[in-house]
Amino acid sequence: MSGEFAGNLRERVDIETRLGDRDSLAGASGKYRYDGQAWAAVSPLMPGDVTRADALSALPRWQVTMRKREGVGLSTRLAWRGKYLAVREVLSDPVTPAQMRLTCEEVR
Repeated sequence: MSGEFAGNLRERVDIETRLGDRDSLAGASGKYRYDGQAWAAVSPLMPGDVTRADALSALPRWQVTMRKREGVGLSTRLAWRGKYLAVREVLSDPVTPAQMRLTCEEVR
């Protein structure tokens, strides 16, 4: 782990995983389990990727870079500065296997 990468991780994020619990009508409960904290680099992204013709969303999108961690996926959300960020994409670059890049969308 290079000092340069570790020096960029300046934000503390809480990691939460969605539970598979169901309510009395068999609907998803929407509850999350706390899975710890991590240091991360958080930066804003443009809403919607125009080059892929995605529908533009009014919700802010964020790129989160952090150390590689098992169990982080599309059922994960991050709590950061009073906001909840739903993970929409997880990228792991073979050139830098010690880190992962998440594309997140703010949940309101």
